[in-house]
Parts: sequence; C-alpha cells; structure tokens
Amino acid sequence: MEDTFHLALFHEDQLDQVAEAIAKLKKLGLRDKDMSVISGVPFSEKILGRPMAWTRVPYIALAGAGVGFLVALALNVGTVMQYPIRVGGMPYYPIPTSIVVTFELTMLGLLISTFLGVFIETISPSFGPKGYHPKITDGHIGILFDCPEKMDEKVHEALKALGAELIHRSEVPRS
Repeated sequence: MEDTFHLALFHEDQLDQVAEAIAKLKKLGLRDKDMSVISGVPFSEKILGRPMAWTRVPYIALAGAGVGFLVALALNVGTVMQYPIRVGGMPYYPIPTSIVVTFELTMLGLLISTFLGVFIETISPSFGPKGYHPKITDGHIGILFDCPEKMDEKVHEALKALGAELIHRSEVPRS
C-alpha cells in the first residue's frame, strides 16, 4: 500500500522561507506529525519553528542511576549483614568507604542505562511521512507533508509564493 505525500523543495539559502512554509502549513491546518523536514544538514527545531523532539533517554538514565544506587546500598548493607566482622575498630557500616562505592555504582548504572537508552532510541522506528529526493543531497531542504486532497491547490500556491522550487505529489511506500 502506498500513501500520497507532497514534497516541497527549497534551496539551502532559503532557511527563513522553510520556517515560514512550516508555519504556513500549520496555519492551514496541518499537524506537526504530518510533516517531516529532510535535509543533508541537521537543523535544530528552534531554527525551523518545529516542536522540540522529546526523548525518553533522561528517564532511562535516571532509572539506571536508581538501580545502581540500590545495588550499591545492597552491597554496602547486605555484606555487613551477612558477614558482621568488626575490622580495626571501625563501625559495622563505615560511611566514608560506603560513599565511594555508592557513588561509583550509581554512576555505573547511569552510564550503562544512558548508553542502552540512546541505543534503543536510535533503533526505534520513527513515525511520520518518510521519503527522499535526489536534490536533498545537493543541498536542498525538503518538507514532506500529508494533506487532504481538497487542500492541494491552496497548499501548493502558498508554498510557491514562499519560494519553493519544486512541489509535487509523490507516492511513498507505507512502512
């Protein structure tokens, strides 16, 4: 099954027009999830007026730090409970040495979970329209969007007025 998407190409010098085109598409009623910006150079969301892309990596990292902290506490407290040996007049729960182990295992959990979180985020599927045009490699910026057929002419005229070099409908295989 194939979906019909529209592709508007702007020259790389027309970054302001791309941001205006995205704003115009939003004003015409298109949602952000129905648009995708394609370029050979990564542009931040702020430059193009797009919503910030949220990720779950910070939550995964905090969970990993929590697990590392709990493992450290289990080692510090559990070892003393299993083998209560008083060494050199120190208390059963030596705080200064426990701080080092707790910190190191908390950071180890944080680092491992951050790595796994980034790895999972990169292999997770992305949603929204997907497509490509060879001019993207030559420095053009493309806006791939989905809109109802009744709005085709209005959207195409608005984008042409903003300086889009090429606007056409394309059949994109559904993934």
